[in-house]
Parts: sequence; C-alpha cells; structure tokens
Amino acid sequence: MTTKLDPQKIIQVLELSSQNLDQKTLASLQQARAKALQRQAGKAHVLQLADHRWSTLLVPHSLQQWAIAVLLVLAVFAGGGMWWQHSQLHHIELDEQILTDELPIEIFID
Repeated sequence: MTTKLDPQKIIQVLELSSQNLDQKTLASLQQARAKALQRQAGKAHVLQLADHRWSTLLVPHSLQQWAIAVLLVLAVFAGGGMWWQHSQLHHIELDEQILTDELPIEIFID
C-alpha cells in the first residue's frame, strides 16, 4: 500500500500545527533551522571540492594566483638557467687555462 504524498497538503498541515506552538518552541525551531542552513552551506563547499574532476583541478580561484604561480616557475627556471650558464662558463675558463698552461697557483695548492 503506497500513498503518494502531496507536498501542498504537508505544507498546510505543518503551517496549521506551527500556529499551535508556543513562542519559545518557535524560537528554538528557527535557531535550529538557521544552524542547519549554515551547516549545509559549509558542507556544500566541501562537496564541491570533493566532487571535482581531473579537468577542473587546475582551475584557480583567481587570476592573481595564476600570475604568482607563473612568476614562481619563471623565477625557478631563470635561476636554474643562470646557475647552469655560470657553471658552464667556469668550466670553459678552466679548460682554456689548462690548454694554454696559464693556471693560477691556487689550483696546485689544493
């Protein structure tokens, strides 16, 4: 035996019942409703984060975050490139000094 519930009838019954409640009970029900709505809003954000697909994981929260990330990547690559260039230049200078027999005395001390 299944009975189809009519939402309008349920609303009418609840409204009639709420008229019979005292003010203290109504106030506590309103507070409980407000707390539930706050919790639901908080859970909605968590569910949105947990429900992301791989394609949407890289979407930033703001353009400023993308700019900072790009600047950090560029700084790391620039620093690494400068270090590599300096080390290569140092090796070339050392090779040149070895080939021309113009090594500084410090090389022989170690």
